[in-house]
Amino acid sequence: MVRGLKKERLQGRNFALTILLGIFIAVMVVVLFNLIVSYAYESPKYEDVCKNINSGPYPVKYGVGTEQCGNCTFSKILQEQTDSCVQSGGMAIYDYDNKGCTSSLKECNMCNQQFNDATAKYNKNTFFIFAFIGFILIIAGLYTSPLLVQISTLPAGASLVIEAAIKNFNDKLLIIIVLTLLIIAAIVLALRKLR
Repeated sequence: MVRGLKKERLQGRNFALTILLGIFIAVMVVVLFNLIVSYAYESPKYEDVCKNINSGPYPVKYGVGTEQCGNCTFSKILQEQTDSCVQSGGMAIYDYDNKGCTSSLKECNMCNQQFNDATAKYNKNTFFIFAFIGFILIIAGLYTSPLLVQISTLPAGASLVIEAAIKNFNDKLLIIIVLTLLIIAAIVLALRKLR
């Protein structure tokens, strides 16, 4: 027998409205926790990590036209240095001669790699936050009796856990281990509740 908030039997229209309202509340709960986490723990911003980056034009081989550089010549050494920098995740910054042509590699700026590392760390941390909140919501849904609360918390918790996994999909082994543990714990708790 399905019970409402006031322990009344839900049937027909009230049952359907309870399900719709529960789904609506579940969506709002997911959005609310996303906003709270993004407000309390901001994601890294590219412009904060890569401050004052002015890489200038690429070497001639990368498409700087002759109208811009005039009589620039292609340098195989400079091209190899640039390729090595880019392959290591860096951004090539050049020195220029008096004609505006690239003369040498000034530095291989690694701010892109630093930004990617900061984003990966942020995603890993938010994975644990969302997985924890989601699991708490699943437990709350399992151990409360009003249908509205169950319909609101169970899918909201599951959505947060799934969102956490999607955000941190680069670290597959971690996701597999944590999701497996969460699924086992949820099944055990659900079986205890349903007995």
